[in-house]
Amino acid sequence: MNKFLEHELKKVIFVAFGSLITSIGVLWFLNPAGLYTGGLTGVIQLLINIVYEQSGNTLNLGLLLFIFNIPILIFGLLKMNKKFVYYSIYAIVLQSLFLGLIPVSIVLEDDILSNALVGGILVGVGVGVSLRVGGSSGGFDIIFQYIALKKNIPVGTQSFSVNLIIIGIAGAIFSWPIAVYTIIRVLITNLVVDKIHTSYNYIKIEVITEKGAEIAQLLVEKTNHGVTVTSGKGAYSKKDKDILHTIISSYELNKFVVMIKEIDEDAFISVSTVK
Repeated sequence: MNKFLEHELKKVIFVAFGSLITSIGVLWFLNPAGLYTGGLTGVIQLLINIVYEQSGNTLNLGLLLFIFNIPILIFGLLKMNKKFVYYSIYAIVLQSLFLGLIPVSIVLEDDILSNALVGGILVGVGVGVSLRVGGSSGGFDIIFQYIALKKNIPVGTQSFSVNLIIIGIAGAIFSWPIAVYTIIRVLITNLVVDKIHTSYNYIKIEVITEKGAEIAQLLVEKTNHGVTVTSGKGAYSKKDKDILHTIISSYELNKFVVMIKEIDEDAFISVSTVK
């Protein structure tokens, strides 16, 4: 199996695993405790609770998630990288199936804090694993990514703002204690995502390679980033080396590493934070 297929298979498996873990966190811990996930799923949870409060009828979370994602996916196909959107569609279909088919189970009865902690950890693991391999959980993440690239507003800032709105509405309509526990859930999820994925928005990549010209040309052609090339020499090998420098969004790291390794599997890549 070549490197490209191996990488894509790995991404497919990890995105599926991330979607499953996220769905379990929602269905077994957050939903039974009346807590909210955040993002588009959180908006749908809020809608379901409002409808149930007024009419006594409940709605299928998985089905609504799929329906609400359709206009967002159309937007993504028109405005963003097609491959990113295809993986978003894959993740959305999986989440919709998992949320619609996995039976709801109350694991921790009458303990909202424990549900907030465990549910927050599971959702953080699920989202973090998907992001780690360059995937997406779909929903508002697609819009957040677009705004981040166009307006330079971090995804985390946008996500936190939307979550605050969801929490505020839920607190005003239902219960302020639930809103407080949801804030705890959000903080736990963000911490876990940061540990698994990354806690910063921009990174500097330094690449040491003997194929600097080829790699630089590919990166310039395939991305919207400039690349600076300097010359060096290996102290041990005495061979001439090219040193490439570029600054990218942390969400692009996986894509860059794959492109670099396709040309030079022995390239040395180091990553550092940028302020």
